[in-house]
Amino acid sequence: MFDEINGLPIHPLAVHVAVVLVPLAGLLGVLFAIPHTRRWVRVPLVIVAIGAVPAVFVAKESGKSLSAVLGLDSSGRADSRVAAIVREHAERADLLFILVIGFAVLAVLAVAVSAKFDALPAVVPVVVSVLLVLGAVALAFQTVRVGESGARAVWNPTGEQSFVPGD
Repeated sequence: MFDEINGLPIHPLAVHVAVVLVPLAGLLGVLFAIPHTRRWVRVPLVIVAIGAVPAVFVAKESGKSLSAVLGLDSSGRADSRVAAIVREHAERADLLFILVIGFAVLAVLAVAVSAKFDALPAVVPVVVSVLLVLGAVALAFQTVRVGESGARAVWNPTGEQSFVPGD
């Protein structure tokens, strides 16, 4: 199911959707934390945060399929340097998936609770805002970690290649 589209592996295509939606969800979460922008960002935050969940899921599952096709899972060259990086990449993607689910739940709850911010103690909007900003930072950090290990697996698995001009 998560193998290919028109002869191309789905993973590099699906990754681009996740790489756009996950940081965008985090950015919208930060904007929601700002009282002045909270009103207009409610709907986009919920849509993007929820949309990021299946995007990361498809990227993660298509990565498993690609890994199997390339023989980098337990059925193939699992002892190679590339396979080790791919395993690290998959583990980081698993954590990102959990974080994205948690952020989506937090975003939905934040928007639901925000309708009653005036009736709640003043600390509630502050706590919600802090949690959204921390969640956004966690999403950004983990997205970079996942992407870095994936790029390393593709472009420099041995660490021998220098991309600095003149080296």
